[in-house]
Amino acid sequence: MSDEIINLPTQEQMQVEVYDRITDPLTAIKTLGGAIFKSGIFGVDKIEQGEILAMECLAQRKSPLELARTYHFIQGQLAIRTDALLAKYHLAGGTVTWITRTDELVEAEFARGKSKAMITASMKEYTENGTALGRDGKIKENWKRWPRRMLTARAISEGVRLIAPECCFGTYVSEEIDVQPAKPATRRLADLIPAGKMDKAIEVLVKTGHLLPGDTLAQLSPDTEESILKKPAAFLEALN
Repeated sequence: MSDEIINLPTQEQMQVEVYDRITDPLTAIKTLGGAIFKSGIFGVDKIEQGEILAMECLAQRKSPLELARTYHFIQGQLAIRTDALLAKYHLAGGTVTWITRTDELVEAEFARGKSKAMITASMKEYTENGTALGRDGKIKENWKRWPRRMLTARAISEGVRLIAPECCFGTYVSEEIDVQPAKPATRRLADLIPAGKMDKAIEVLVKTGHLLPGDTLAQLSPDTEESILKKPAAFLEALN
């Protein structure tokens, strides 16, 4: 047996090689975007959102799973996860000394090189400025259930932006986005059908007995439309 050491490629190297082999970026974005949409990994409800995430995968040369470990997709935009932001900060040479972490107050010293900053996040501050309050004036559910976690996330966001802004410039931290209660679903099947695929969609619905020849999408029964919207993958696959 040879004593020669075999250096296997790392996961990162394999991902780079995959992206290096792409010759048609637009087709790759549509294919990967459709897979992201169907998988439900980011909870997107439109193929276009999946394609946006696919663009980000290609731009960062990361797999969708790796992107999901770093970001949440909230209200149509990528927001970096707090633990991922803190990890990037540590990799950049930053340190955090936690002084106080309670449900009412979080204090920490952020430092990198010669730069240092004492960061304070308190429930009193975020209640008074309205950050922790909903539109009804009451404490938001996430602030009520996990006050220490929310304060910690705010402290991390402020500290990293101040000491190492290159770790998160132009990106929200997930806890910074004001998530509003979901409105009743108003999605329609027409919104789900890709551009240029309406005739094919009608053909598929006629073949499956959901429409009669000559019908339009307006003749589709509400129950059938709702059923397709609950599990759209098979219907979208039939359009290809």
